[in-house]
Amino acid sequence: MLPQGDLVLDFIETMESLKLYRRSIFRCVAPIRGNAMRLLMFLHYHAPRDCPGIQPSELGEMLRLTRPTITSLVNDLEGQGLVERISDDEDRRAVYVRPTSQGVELVHEARAEFSRGISEMMEYLGEADGHELMRILRRVRQFLQDKENEQERNQAPCGN
Repeated sequence: MLPQGDLVLDFIETMESLKLYRRSIFRCVAPIRGNAMRLLMFLHYHAPRDCPGIQPSELGEMLRLTRPTITSLVNDLEGQGLVERISDDEDRRAVYVRPTSQGVELVHEARAEFSRGISEMMEYLGEADGHELMRILRRVRQFLQDKENEQERNQAPCGN
């Protein structure tokens, strides 16, 4: 068993090395990457079909990105024809963002490529190790969610 300090260092080194390999494993040929792809995928999977889209301020909160970052991403994606801005008929100040049909097509292509990469990795791991990896990742996610909830509960309300 590794001493605690060695385990922490091993974890950090492993996570950093995974970052280096992610582009070669998940070889997305899409013209966008990173936060732009996250935003486009989020819009595709979370914008209700019967609504005009999601407001940029909501996108920032949900994706944990700053307002300037969201504005820049939406501008870039709109320039590429992947999203569109829709003005509210009743409140002209309200703007919504939704993917275009070209954006939806790109999301489907990227997801197919990503799925192929994950399938290759799971095939390499085998069924038992694949299930074990998913069990551990879910446990880590729950730990992180619990920590975040605890921090939010412990924060003093503004103005007090």
